[in-house]
Amino acid sequence: MQKESLQNQIAAASKRKKADLVLKGGMVVDVFNITTFQADVAICDGMIIGVGDYEGEKEIELNGKYIAPSFIDGHVHIESAMVPPEEFSKVVLPHGVTTVIADPHEIANVGGLPAVQYMVEASKGLPLDVKMMAPSSVPATPFEHNGADLSAKEVSQLIRNGEVHGLAEVMDYPAVLKGEEEMVKKLLAAHENECVIDGHAAGLDETALNTYLTAGIRNDHEAVSSEEAKQRIKRGMYVLMREGTAAKDMEALIGSVTPYNARRFVFATDDKHLDELVEDGSIDASVRKAIKLGMDPIQALQMASLNAAECFGLKTKGAIAPGYEASFIVLSDLKNITIEAVYVKGEKVVEEGQLISEVRDSLQPPEVLLSSVRMKKWGSDALKLRLGSTKAKIIGVELGSIVTKSLCEEVTVEGGLFKPSIEKNQLKLVVAERHHELGHFGVGIVKGISLKQGAIATSISHDSHNIIACGVDDESLAQAIKELERIQGGLVVVSKGKVLAALPLELGGLMSIAPHEVVMKQLKQIDRGLVELGYSGESNPFLTLSFLALPVIPSLKLTDTGLFDVTTFSHISPEGESVSL
Repeated sequence: MQKESLQNQIAAASKRKKADLVLKGGMVVDVFNITTFQADVAICDGMIIGVGDYEGEKEIELNGKYIAPSFIDGHVHIESAMVPPEEFSKVVLPHGVTTVIADPHEIANVGGLPAVQYMVEASKGLPLDVKMMAPSSVPATPFEHNGADLSAKEVSQLIRNGEVHGLAEVMDYPAVLKGEEEMVKKLLAAHENECVIDGHAAGLDETALNTYLTAGIRNDHEAVSSEEAKQRIKRGMYVLMREGTAAKDMEALIGSVTPYNARRFVFATDDKHLDELVEDGSIDASVRKAIKLGMDPIQALQMASLNAAECFGLKTKGAIAPGYEASFIVLSDLKNITIEAVYVKGEKVVEEGQLISEVRDSLQPPEVLLSSVRMKKWGSDALKLRLGSTKAKIIGVELGSIVTKSLCEEVTVEGGLFKPSIEKNQLKLVVAERHHELGHFGVGIVKGISLKQGAIATSISHDSHNIIACGVDDESLAQAIKELERIQGGLVVVSKGKVLAALPLELGGLMSIAPHEVVMKQLKQIDRGLVELGYSGESNPFLTLSFLALPVIPSLKLTDTGLFDVTTFSHISPEGESVSL
């Protein structure tokens, strides 16, 4: 802060001069005491300098409407919205989100350090405050093939140069537990620069949690039960209550929130598709759902603002109080969280749901990210799954969760090859390496994605982002994968030799270079294509599909090198036997 600015704010706070802006006659949402009170809110140089009775050069009468701190998303992968930061900001600002803690490890797994630096630069100068984190685990594991590595030296460089806010979710928990040198170097860089370290404690036991805390990891978004939430909180962690597209954990976690521990809970979206962000919302949707499930509205607003700010060391964010940033929302009611206006540093950026602030043009991404689908020539044999038994290991999927089951069921085998069964809901799952022309194809069986014909495929496949496809016949699977090669990544729906719908994501195979309105139309075409395949699930199958190759989330997954048992951290055969690669 400049001396002149501070002197100016002090003069306005002490009423020796008028404030720049005063919102009069509103009800202040007090997230410290979980109450409301009527007062003027005075703003000077983008900061709140007074709550009480003030005069301003400009005054706005609120007539009893509520003034609440704007929302902070505690953990989000912008790439999952399938648009770059500039377009992402246009989508979430109308939902009252003015700050996000963003982990660019999706694009980092495709393009390494240049990809992270692109995301950092693309996030600058926006009305949305993007706190970019340095990916900690690229690649996430050594059991698959991604596009690029991010070394401890590069991570430390990002942190020490001040390009990032902290160290992003530490997914490689075996490296933490073993105290491996590369991981320790990343942790030390964060410690030495007093940065936040995000956790990823999926399925960790008591000893592993203790080790995580010892390493300085203070938050986690992978708790999926009330007991897991309590285990984390009793050790001093913040629990990030996730409500995304694939993973919706609030109903399972909200029962663990009490008046005594509520300050340790934060909201996060993690991964949320563009259409759900536009139609359902971001953190505002989490607040509404929490209220619907019985939480006090102001308690929910506190979790969405002050709790998140304190968790991530954002000392001037998260409250309507002097010395806090004038980023806030105006609400007509607290039950439905109806947002009438959004302000960022004292400037109105959203009015009646419409963005009124200018957002600069998108940056040109590195050329390497625009040609990231590179596959070795392959034929139909790559899609065959040979079985020596009619019993096989199957990935059990529950839509709305990224945790899978390890099933063993009778399957149809003809000529020694697995044949998908619509009746048994046993479909073929394929993961194809797409970064270095290695020619790797992992083939397995999935249960829980109810397609009646054809196939779906995407180049969004956490975290290595190889191509992943699911279908009822090899011809459709092959066509879907080849279409993704042609359009340089995206989402496709095919059936009976025809591409029913396609959404090109030419930016790393993860994001579109088109405006978000165009992407929305293409997503609607994808939805119509799914209906033609006979898909009837309530949840979007693409985001569920995109997590079926992530070998750090229990319990059975498929990578480009084969079936992977997360509980033993080893590859297994389709019959369940241990495999050495």
